[in-house]
Amino acid sequence: MGKPISSHVPCYCAVLRKAVRRVSVLYDAQLRNTGLKTTQFALLGELGRHRSTPPTMNELAEYLVMDRSTLGHNVRPLLRQGLVALKPDAIDGRTRRVTLTAKGAAKYANAKASWRKAQQEYEFLIGKTAAVSLRNALEKLATSGAH
Repeated sequence: MGKPISSHVPCYCAVLRKAVRRVSVLYDAQLRNTGLKTTQFALLGELGRHRSTPPTMNELAEYLVMDRSTLGHNVRPLLRQGLVALKPDAIDGRTRRVTLTAKGAAKYANAKASWRKAQQEYEFLIGKTAAVSLRNALEKLATSGAH
């Protein structure tokens, strides 16, 4: 993954951003053969968890802790590829829900082996215990509702 970060940076946000870029490179490299980027894989996975009640774009943005315009940018290629679809809400036809298509579910399932390799590589780099502890701490932060 290149040279380690050599300078001590006291800013939590700056260090997290650097780490996210490094980890994204690792995951994108493993997912490259699937035709998905890490963000697309995560988006398909989130939609898979909400198959029984597909989210609106706003709900999906909230689940992913992502602003609406960035989500739109990430959803468009998946729409073009037929991996997701926008369907009218059953009650309010003006509201559109983002659904995972059968093609999208298959693409996600096929990409899971590459994702698992990325997970294993990440755990090897920082150690399984550290990886699990960090994931738990970051999950707590991501779901805290802090702005």
